[in-house]
Amino acid sequence: MDIKLSDHFTYKKLLLFAAPTIGTVLIAITYDIIDGYFVSNYIGKTAFAAVNVIYPFQLMLSVIGYMFGTGGSALIAFELGRGKADRARQVFTMIIKTAFYLGLVLAMLGFIFLPEIGRLIGATPDIMEYGLPYGRTLFIFLPIMIVGYAFQSILITAEKPQLGFYLSLANMFSNIIFDYLFIVMFHWGMVGAAVATGIGACINGLVPLYYFSRPNSSCLRFTSYKFDRQTLLDTCYNGLSEMVDDMAASIIFVFYNIQLLRFMGEDGVAAFGVVVFVEGIFTAVFAGLCLEANSVVGYHYGAQNFSELKSLLKKGIIINLLFGVLMFSLAETTAGWIARIYVGYDLAVCALAEEALKAFALAFVLQGFNIYAAAYFTGLNNGKISAIIALTRTFLFQTLAIFVLPMIFGPESLWICQTVAEFFAAAVAIFMLYTYRHDYLGDKE
Repeated sequence: MDIKLSDHFTYKKLLLFAAPTIGTVLIAITYDIIDGYFVSNYIGKTAFAAVNVIYPFQLMLSVIGYMFGTGGSALIAFELGRGKADRARQVFTMIIKTAFYLGLVLAMLGFIFLPEIGRLIGATPDIMEYGLPYGRTLFIFLPIMIVGYAFQSILITAEKPQLGFYLSLANMFSNIIFDYLFIVMFHWGMVGAAVATGIGACINGLVPLYYFSRPNSSCLRFTSYKFDRQTLLDTCYNGLSEMVDDMAASIIFVFYNIQLLRFMGEDGVAAFGVVVFVEGIFTAVFAGLCLEANSVVGYHYGAQNFSELKSLLKKGIIINLLFGVLMFSLAETTAGWIARIYVGYDLAVCALAEEALKAFALAFVLQGFNIYAAAYFTGLNNGKISAIIALTRTFLFQTLAIFVLPMIFGPESLWICQTVAEFFAAAVAIFMLYTYRHDYLGDKE
């Protein structure tokens, strides 16, 4: 089915249009899952804990690409909806080049200051023995990782979500092959795990760069442009919520690790690593619908099609809530099996991981609704409200829960912190959707 941004979206069409992006995000998550499996089973528990301590910081920088991608996609789609294709291509070109140059700067800073950062977040010397070579190798690939994250959303706006899916599929197979070669066969250890991830990142970033640099069948391609500081600021402002969401999630991982090292030691960090990997799989559908909303809502907002905007909000909420209940059920029933795959060699860690995942599962019910609400406001080019929803959800409420709940209910309450945060974030999202309803109802006074 050939689906365009300008179409009327039924439930079926929403899911079909989102399917390649959901697949892309799901496969992208498997890169980390594959790394985690090989590191845990072939290098050891401490190495697995090191991945979970160091990777969030690297991820915190690489998701800046989401800011450029989601914020830029909404602006690009808005220009396309107004019939200004040339302007859309200029914005697209400026966004990708800026993302790459910023990535170069961040890579150098991260490479230099990683030891200090590791000590700051409480990593033990044993963890840093594994984490330092892993993190520094990943930073070599950071610029192209940032560009790849930006393309995930922009490929949807270019009406080429299938290309993103195929790239992620190629990335997944390359990661499996190179993880096996570098870790199992060549015994490169943590450097091997990082290089395997970096090679996959090159596929996601370099292939779209080549595709859009030549004549193609999409609505976008690289072109000459005049640097527009205001447009760039609008892009960053509009995409701030998605960057805040992912960056805050990375900081939250650091806070979890600090508390887990304090109360449960390396076993707690390893168990939480299993939860993080599973959460990535189960929430891929939420992320896919979120990326879709940026482009589709942005296009119809530019076209001032308010009936479609109302329809997209209603259908998106219903789909995300239904998938949330499904993810909760799956997590509850498969927790023991998943824990055994990752840490079955250590019975204590395995039991702790199963307990953690079952307690964490309730968070999935409202997670999709909250993510979609933030993405919807991004599509409306209201980055401020989108950022408020994202920031309260991923940072404010979770941070309070992580540091307050263990003092009241004990260390085991760490596993329900995200559920508590999602509940309060849903209240914020509902309030914002009601307060700013005129933006999508089209009846501003």
